[in-house]
Amino acid sequence: MLLRNRVFVLACAGLLMCSAALAAEPVALDVPALEGGAEATTVIHLDVTAGVSGAPNGFTIEWILRSQFDANGGWPSDPLDPLIQSAIYLGSPTLNTVEGTTSFLLGPGQMATVEIGDIFDETGVLASNVGEMQVGTEYAVRVRANGDGGSTPGGNGLIEPSPYSGTFYAITKENGGTNECVRSQGYWKTHPEAWPVSSLRLGSIIYSKTQLLAIWNTPAAGNGLISLAHQLMAAKLNIIAGAIPPSIITGAISTADALIGTRIVPPIGTGFLSPGTTSHLTDDLEEFNTEESGDIQCHVTTAVKASTWSDVKAMYR
Repeated sequence: MLLRNRVFVLACAGLLMCSAALAAEPVALDVPALEGGAEATTVIHLDVTAGVSGAPNGFTIEWILRSQFDANGGWPSDPLDPLIQSAIYLGSPTLNTVEGTTSFLLGPGQMATVEIGDIFDETGVLASNVGEMQVGTEYAVRVRANGDGGSTPGGNGLIEPSPYSGTFYAITKENGGTNECVRSQGYWKTHPEAWPVSSLRLGSIIYSKTQLLAIWNTPAAGNGLISLAHQLMAAKLNIIAGAIPPSIITGAISTADALIGTRIVPPIGTGFLSPGTTSHLTDDLEEFNTEESGDIQCHVTTAVKASTWSDVKAMYR
């Protein structure tokens, strides 16, 4: 009976109304599979693969510190426990699409590559905590397919959420640089007192620290110029602070500046770039800023010195 109902639900998923009899007997989706991807310092990359019934309404990922998970003896019994962080993936991404993920609504066996932590700029996601993960920290993670009557069992839809997957453990990287000169955009955004300069050039426009912080507090909301600017700002601060960038990053910075040109980044201006033209550059810069591509070494072995604007200009001529 369960299999017959599932097939019927999938067959009529595009209709406005299905059988009232079926509505009285909701069907649960199959549990998605969860696997880890590349390691980074402040984000965790995950591959979510739908079961044979798919995840036509997207999926929900929950995570908790491994230390809290162990101390509690497992997942808290209260689904609203504040120890649990969650993100509901139910739309289309515009940022992390380089791996070919164009939708979080999955058919049978389809996979979406996502990240948790630092999803401030991503679209198609509902989350109460869009900040970064802790560096060098282990987390317990699980996933389930969303139903069509809300994110909790017992909704008014025809399809119940799936059960949660088994617990997957993932750990963020330690900072690998000699003096931890590589920091994520979240660090620079929240530690302006640590900036080695008080202004940066994005494209052909020079922005003050106050303007840069305003840009960092503006979600991309599908504007590729903003998401690119966020990672470009962090990459430039990292290099000025002493990080030695690989050639792919110096090339990405030059390409990003040329692409931005005279466009003024919101909220300072009203510039816009399609995410499709910026996502690869944004992803390359994020990999550098989170040390995903490997340990980044530093020029200095002592405290980072402040740089003048002439130092900055010399690096990008």
